[in-house]
Amino acid sequence: MTWLVAKKALKKTWVWLKHNWYIPAVLVYTVVLWALFRRKDKAHDVLKVRSESYEAQIETINRSHAEEIEKRDEIIKQYNETIERLEEEYKRKNKELSNKKKKAVKDIVEKHYNDPDALARLLSEKFGFEHLGTE
Repeated sequence: MTWLVAKKALKKTWVWLKHNWYIPAVLVYTVVLWALFRRKDKAHDVLKVRSESYEAQIETINRSHAEEIEKRDEIIKQYNETIERLEEEYKRKNKELSNKKKKAVKDIVEKHYNDPDALARLLSEKFGFEHLGTE
């Protein structure tokens, strides 16, 4: 008789589990999470380290972006100054600077913007100016 009662109880339990499976799953999930994260300090420390690492990475990205912008602005400034000087020189010789020559100057400035002597030498060779040296 006890076997029949146990069998009936197991069948009822099985039917209940089939319809309400999420309740035991949530209970097991909660117990597992509690066991893993019962040390709040460790989890908090990990989150703090990750946050600091993220902030450091963002700061590095922002700094490198600012440096790239500064370099680009310096190249543009040097290009504009060079074009102005060349146009003045050409005006003195009653010549106009063509777009093709402007592009050539831009390429030379981009390649040699860190070396003013080489830049002046190349420009004087390319356009026939006198190279008087750097000021």
